[in-house]
Amino acid sequence: MKNVYRAGRGRLGPVVAAAALAVGTVAVGAVSAGPAAASPGYDCPGGVFCGWDGSGGTGSMIVQVDSNCVLHDIGNGGVGDRLTSYWNRTGQTVGVYNWTGERWQLLASIPDSARGNLSSWADNKADAVKVCD
Repeated sequence: MKNVYRAGRGRLGPVVAAAALAVGTVAVGAVSAGPAAASPGYDCPGGVFCGWDGSGGTGSMIVQVDSNCVLHDIGNGGVGDRLTSYWNRTGQTVGVYNWTGERWQLLASIPDSARGNLSSWADNKADAVKVCD
């Protein structure tokens, strides 16, 4: 998944600006006549657990793990304390954990097929996910 960045806009001459406006108007009319676009977020293949740093399955995907029954330490992978939303498609329950400095603290137990946002007290605290918890 990629984030899209737009470069800054330069100055256009009056003729070029008018042409760009006309093309933009036509393009907007064509888009509004078509079917509604799918809502963004929650792009996750089957059989895995996906997690994002934005709400509603948006932002950067920071974790995607298969259904093997292991603890995936995402903190050591450089993406700890960033998990906000998830979609569990593993066929198993997934535990989301925080490392307290002494032990793994369970933040959430996510059943198969569940997707959503972590609760506010668990948001941006996850350091690991464990499939088949």
